[in-house]
Amino acid sequence: MFTSILVAIDGSEPSRHALKTACGLAKAFGAELHLLHAPQIETMAIAVGAAVVDVPVTPERIAEAGKGVMEDAVKRATEEGITVASDTIGSGDAVDNILDTAKLNSADLIVMGRRGLGSVASLFLGSVSQKVSHGAKCSVLTVG
Repeated sequence: MFTSILVAIDGSEPSRHALKTACGLAKAFGAELHLLHAPQIETMAIAVGAAVVDVPVTPERIAEAGKGVMEDAVKRATEEGITVASDTIGSGDAVDNILDTAKLNSADLIVMGRRGLGSVASLFLGSVSQKVSHGAKCSVLTVG
């Protein structure tokens, strides 16, 4: 039924549940498992005296954080008895990253957390999982 499964991970508890579910499905169907971490960049501001200063998030900090999330996910998949076919750390828009990576790996299933580390903005603009569900050309499973 499934031959290529993409798991979108962000380090949240729902994404860990999504990874565990995807590992079970990959075992059951003998499917390849692909991992994607698409960091969502949020700026941080600190008050300095009477002024507020934006603290830039550097590409190096993003890469380092993404590396940690990916290493944890690969370790968890390995503990579930799965060899990860590919792991990708994206950049830019998370939805575009997920949809593009699914297409690149001919994924017939995307598994992701129903809620992740998204900001309050997602309450007004819509969640990543909702947008992926609308834009995907394959099945999407959201896990709580």
